[in-house]
Amino acid sequence: MKKSWTVQSVTENGAAAYTNGAANNTRPGYSQFQLNLASPPSVTYRSVDGQTFTGTYSISGSTLTLTGLTPQPTGTNGTISFNISNLTDTGVTLTRTTADPKTGNSTNVYTLKTP
Repeated sequence: MKKSWTVQSVTENGAAAYTNGAANNTRPGYSQFQLNLASPPSVTYRSVDGQTFTGTYSISGSTLTLTGLTPQPTGTNGTISFNISNLTDTGVTLTRTTADPKTGNSTNVYTLKTP
C-alpha cells in the first residue's frame, strides 16, 4: 500500500462513473484523483473535484483510514475510511465506508493502479 495510486475505474452506487481512457465518463474529474501513501504515515488525497487534502493514514486489518485531513472534506470531520480488497503490487480496490457528499452521497468503489 505504500505507494502513490491513481484511478483505473470508479463505480458510484454500482454504476460505472469513470474508466481511465474512456471517452464517455459520467465523472471525468476522477482523472485528477490521487491517493499518495508513499511516505507513511503521511497521506495526500486528491478528490474527484481536484481538491487536495493532507493528513495521516493507518491500516488495520482490511481497513484504510485517513485522519486529520486538512482542509476537512465536506461531511467527514477530517476522517475517511475505505475497505481494502484485491491488493496486488500494481493495483487495489477501495470501497468507501461512508457515502461521499461530493458525488451525490453515493457509495463509491475505486479500482486504483500505480501510475
